[in-house]
Amino acid sequence: MKRRQFIGLSAYIAAAAAVPFLESCSAGNNDIAVSEPVILLRILNAKSIIETGQAYLKQYPDENTKNKLRDLLLDKSPVAATSNANAIHTLLNAKTVTDFNTGKTVIVNGWVFSRTEARQCALYTLLQS
Repeated sequence: MKRRQFIGLSAYIAAAAAVPFLESCSAGNNDIAVSEPVILLRILNAKSIIETGQAYLKQYPDENTKNKLRDLLLDKSPVAATSNANAIHTLLNAKTVTDFNTGKTVIVNGWVFSRTEARQCALYTLLQS
């Protein structure tokens, strides 16, 4: 099995295992659910995610707004209108797997992230400030 396939499959399995344990957020704004890199939160602390987000925003300054990142992450999906965190996390976890499988990765602080994960870190960072 190729490394990229292994990473993608591992991310998918982790996401599938995590979905039943996720809570849906309250009605209204879903930015918190969109910005939560669920898989990364299992291996990185909040400080590391913020540092990753800051580094990503320096590399891609044209994505340096909450609305831009949100639009890129949700990609006109019908899930964008929901406040159901489970649905949002499922969508973003699937996008993460697709990113790894199609080579849409970025190197940030020496780590290889899917573009979706890196954008989630960036949005998380913007929401914390």
